[in-house]
Amino acid sequence: MDATLRLNTMQTEVTMDSQEHGQESFGRARSAIARVRTTAAAAIGHVPEAIGNVRHRAGGVVDRLPGTLGHVREGAQGTVTNLQTVPDSGLRLLAAVSVGFGAGLRLAGKTRLATLAGFAPASLFGFAIFSRPRPARPEPRPVRP
Repeated sequence: MDATLRLNTMQTEVTMDSQEHGQESFGRARSAIARVRTTAAAAIGHVPEAIGNVRHRAGGVVDRLPGTLGHVREGAQGTVTNLQTVPDSGLRLLAAVSVGFGAGLRLAGKTRLATLAGFAPASLFGFAIFSRPRPARPEPRPVRP
């Protein structure tokens, strides 16, 4: 009987220790959940402010966009005008070098963006050649019978 009493006492102590440990763990988990809720509520409170900032900045970009596009257009037109003063043979040579460079990058396995950067000058040179103002051709003389 003495052994039974000791065994019951040990089981009671183990059970009580387990319950206390479980209550501590539950309390810590509950505290962590409360902290997460507080942090999430604070973050959600900042969302409207962040959206307002994004809208404001996007509005500024849209306001400056027409002027920026105008500057880009003027720069491109100036570049093409300057390239049109170069003889056709020089532009063809530069275009061929650009195509060769782009093809070499592609064969070397470089990224598409790098390859495109290699080919881009060729398209600019080709545009300069084909957009060059051509002198009007004289009308052919009628053939007399």
